[in-house]
Amino acid sequence: MSEKTYFKLNDLKEFYPTGPCYAVLGKPIAHSLSPVFQKAAFRQLALDADYIRIEVAEEELEQAVNLLVEKGFLGWNCTSPLKKKMASLCNTLDNSAVLLGSVNTVVRKEQRLLGFNTDGRGWAIDIKKNFAVDFQNLSIAILGTGGAGEAIAKQSAIEGSKKLILLNRTYEKALLLAQSIEKNFEVEVQVLPLTESSLKQLMRKSDLFVQSLPLLPFLSLNFQWEKILDPKVFLYDVLYFPIPTPMESAAKKIGSKVVNGLGMLVEQGALSFSIWTGLDAPIETMRRSVHLS
Repeated sequence: MSEKTYFKLNDLKEFYPTGPCYAVLGKPIAHSLSPVFQKAAFRQLALDADYIRIEVAEEELEQAVNLLVEKGFLGWNCTSPLKKKMASLCNTLDNSAVLLGSVNTVVRKEQRLLGFNTDGRGWAIDIKKNFAVDFQNLSIAILGTGGAGEAIAKQSAIEGSKKLILLNRTYEKALLLAQSIEKNFEVEVQVLPLTESSLKQLMRKSDLFVQSLPLLPFLSLNFQWEKILDPKVFLYDVLYFPIPTPMESAAKKIGSKVVNGLGMLVEQGALSFSIWTGLDAPIETMRRSVHLS
């Protein structure tokens, strides 16, 4: 395995894998914990494989993919905002990628790229583990309809939720997602403007509130979350950095049950691991490696 786990795209040109190698692409990416739990899984199953971080901007993605193929990488993950563009670079899309509209996991088969999306399933698994709930009984509110928010909204519908409430900084984008979901699933979708008053309103209608915005857009809202959140509503923050996340800090002040996105990251990574290797992922080993168990 390589001792170095973080590369910029230009650095990668001088990196020559000595065995099976995988990666996570994104920007920023230096903070990613994916190498920690993926390497723990490889060690647990005695697989001689490596996993690295590669900083890739959206405009560099096609160049990066070509380089990964040239270097013989067997597969990779990618973070937002690369997921939709990655879908356009794949030769074949799994049904998960088609349904969720983006790709976070790629498998290379010779020169062909197969795209998958494990975000939705990973999130749903983590929700069930932490809250022990039946999706069919949940009214779910989602803040943010970018890559993660879209995947979560669609997965909620797949899991059988009957009501979704969407809020986004761009109202029209949330409306388009709502129309797409209602067209393809039997679910009622409501779109609200992103204001403090609408957030307070949806707390009265929701069982689960999901925060899916990236850190800086979330902080830019500058809302008084302690006055908005309701202790009776389960809270899930897709962010897992910084620790605690701003949403976690606000939730704990009012006694709400809140979970951050680290479990989702590990669960979707475990699904990726199985797609790449054909083996059951050692999920407890992966969780322990990042102090989840």
